[in-house]
Amino acid sequence: MSKMSLSATLKQRALEVGFDLAGIAPLAVWKDLEFAREWVARGFGGEMRYLRNPKRDDPRLILPSANSVVCVGLVYNTPLPYSTEESQKSKVEGQESEESGLGFRHSGFGAPSRIPDAEPRAPKRQGTTDNEHAGECPRAWISRYAWGEDYHAIVRAKLEKLRAAIEALAPGVETRVYVDTGPVVERAFARFSSIGWTGKNTCLINERKGSWFFIGVILTSLELEPDLPAPDRCGSCTRCLEACPTGALVEPYVMDATRCISYFTIELKGSIPAQFREGMGANVFGCDICQDVCPWNSRPLSVVSGPSQDSLQLSAVSHQSRRVASTELPEFQPMQVTAREFDEGNEPEAFSLSPEPQPPTPGFSLFNPPLEPLASLTEEEFRRLFAHSPIKRATYRGWVRNLCVAMGNSGDRRFLPWLEKACAQEDPVVREHAAWAAARLKLCG
Repeated sequence: MSKMSLSATLKQRALEVGFDLAGIAPLAVWKDLEFAREWVARGFGGEMRYLRNPKRDDPRLILPSANSVVCVGLVYNTPLPYSTEESQKSKVEGQESEESGLGFRHSGFGAPSRIPDAEPRAPKRQGTTDNEHAGECPRAWISRYAWGEDYHAIVRAKLEKLRAAIEALAPGVETRVYVDTGPVVERAFARFSSIGWTGKNTCLINERKGSWFFIGVILTSLELEPDLPAPDRCGSCTRCLEACPTGALVEPYVMDATRCISYFTIELKGSIPAQFREGMGANVFGCDICQDVCPWNSRPLSVVSGPSQDSLQLSAVSHQSRRVASTELPEFQPMQVTAREFDEGNEPEAFSLSPEPQPPTPGFSLFNPPLEPLASLTEEEFRRLFAHSPIKRATYRGWVRNLCVAMGNSGDRRFLPWLEKACAQEDPVVREHAAWAAARLKLCG
């Protein structure tokens, strides 16, 4: 079988095992690998020390016999509104409430300005005393990719099926499989495999699928026919740079992780710099804003393969329909946490925004969840509920820290009792963020 025929066969096998995109990259993507190395050297990687692994500079340091890289993409987008849509929807509802003489509160998933003031200031008043007793709870945002099960296991299982197909076609071949866990710059190879170009928001974007997809790679000793790199189609658009609340996209194609909401809420283990907390809005795990505003995620897109489909997605703000590549895979649908998930006889300490006695913590979805039940999770429940979720990476300490920031940005003084208790916690990071949030809310009087 010729290199071209073998490459075509492998890409077809990739689609058959459930991937939505497949391509072949050469080993020689040295310019992109050099860019990644320089990016780390400039300090943009923050505390992510694993990015300094020298094996990332050359895949042959991982697999000496490597000749080609098989790259795949798996769409995880579900047909639910974007964080920017939910935020704008809440603002519109709030304006209507103000006009009718009622207070309002919006989710605030990202501040409208790019960079928050260095000096702490009171959050905009997003509710009134009357509304505080209306029972509506401010909501949080969890990044779209983390709504369902841990993608590492899902993509890895499909990659193992593809590896088996490769070994069946070429007995004796050597391979290595990676899903965002090893010393491989997956996006560099994926760009050269034709499955997408690197956008100005640094995400891989596919012309037909958008950017809501996971990447997996297989290093192989096979000499395959590489695909051509996907052309850059960002053009003059700078929506992602303009939308980032913390100014993390310091220039097109360059993201400073030490200013990124996703980095703050997931990777950073210590204190979040105070000057960026306001810009975090209600994001408690990750951030989708730079992808939400991308035109390639908001135009008619194609149907994805396998169990995925082209789903009609209704804008929560404009009520204009659009078709975006989405999936029906149950593993990627938002987790539904029911009251039964909590241990019987071991309910979390009561936490409610209502002064009236409340039943045990109610169920909730990870799509745009209320802050109240998230704050009711004990450490044991956090570990158990998110044992197979990407959210576990934040750790319970980071989770509580992030909740403090979201509460401080909510403008809802009903969180003050919870925050004041958090101020007495042993962990200094939790105490610091709880004190910051409580101080902001007290300025809302």
